[in-house]
Amino acid sequence: MTDSDPYRLLGQIIITFQHLEDCINETIHLLVQAKDEEMSRILVNELDNSARLKTVDVLFQRFTSVRTGSFEKENKGFHKLVSELQNLGTRRNEIVHSKYFNWTSADGAEGLLRQNSRLRSSKGVREELEEELLPKELWEDLRKLNNAYGQLESYRLKIIDWLHSAEPA
Repeated sequence: MTDSDPYRLLGQIIITFQHLEDCINETIHLLVQAKDEEMSRILVNELDNSARLKTVDVLFQRFTSVRTGSFEKENKGFHKLVSELQNLGTRRNEIVHSKYFNWTSADGAEGLLRQNSRLRSSKGVREELEEELLPKELWEDLRKLNNAYGQLESYRLKIIDWLHSAEPA
């Protein structure tokens, strides 16, 4: 199995997303500042990814609103990041809940054919979706995840600094 094996890349995307979710959870725990961290862990455990992202976005805005200083830039940046994380969550669900088949492009490149179906109740139909995936597309998904993870980690470290600064930020 090589670094460009499509199945290996799918696994890397799924594992990277799990690390991203852990970072979101840790950010929520920091923002809540509960004396009993298990209390916030219990609540976070029951949230799906979408609800978790909405929660961390609102908590961040609340956290900065009770601090001294201007956080407009951080609030806008964090909200933008949460929107990107929501898109990445949608992509992760597409990846996890699909069927895969080996596929070779017209120029001989080996990749995967991703198939998924979705019910469109408003139209009364089942929509069949297909996507041809070459390793370069999977590397791009992984790049986006790693970029978002880096940004989230940066905000998490800012929160830690703000919590432990000698005076409120």
